[in-house]
Amino acid sequence: MQHHALIAHQFDQAIRQANLSVRLGFGAILCFCLFGTLASLPALKDSSWIYYAFHYLPYALIAITIPISLYHSFLLRRYRVMDGSILAVILATGIALLGFAAVWGLSVGADTVFFMALFLAMIAWFGMPFLFRVNLKKFASFLEEKSSKSP
Repeated sequence: MQHHALIAHQFDQAIRQANLSVRLGFGAILCFCLFGTLASLPALKDSSWIYYAFHYLPYALIAITIPISLYHSFLLRRYRVMDGSILAVILATGIALLGFAAVWGLSVGADTVFFMALFLAMIAWFGMPFLFRVNLKKFASFLEEKSSKSP
């Protein structure tokens, strides 16, 4: 029975981390909208701080969630909550897009293709915490149900 309690605790921590990842994703959207609006104002149009916050802060906030998403994918695969092929496709998409953006940025430079690839990669990584959080919650409720039914 103690094993179920340890797993349940681990999944509760993972759910809290997933909630943090989701909040960081929403924070990235908020920063993009807020600093994009501020950058369009004539008084702040030439502000480099506003430009950098508009351009790079959303990417940084999403990048913080990448290690958390990798941990959640490991956890979901370890306990076979999600099928390995589904996880592989999800992770391969995010990693491939991020890898393409990195290779393109290092070889060609920061042009339109680089930023479009980076934007697509960040969208892929943005969606992962939502999917993982749902699966973590379902498995945690399954564990709670099993532990309450067992003598």
